[in-house]
Amino acid sequence: MNKVAIDRTALPSSLQATLTDLATKLADRKGEVVDLLSGEQPAKSRHVDLEYLCCTWWEGCYYCQDQNQQWHRVKCFI
Repeated sequence: MNKVAIDRTALPSSLQATLTDLATKLADRKGEVVDLLSGEQPAKSRHVDLEYLCCTWWEGCYYCQDQNQQWHRVKCFI
């Protein structure tokens, strides 16, 4: 079984709230994240496509939201 490196560390509630607020105001970036990861990390790309409802960008990182409305850090550029 392939393990997909997604940051499962609980994000602070203040960041969760910020990301939820951003997601309601900005376009969903899930397709962008899937495309970005497809070449360098295909398993992670599939995981994002199948497991997350939407994604957003905040301060150098992509975050994606699961079915439980929890946000996860997926990819950072810092």
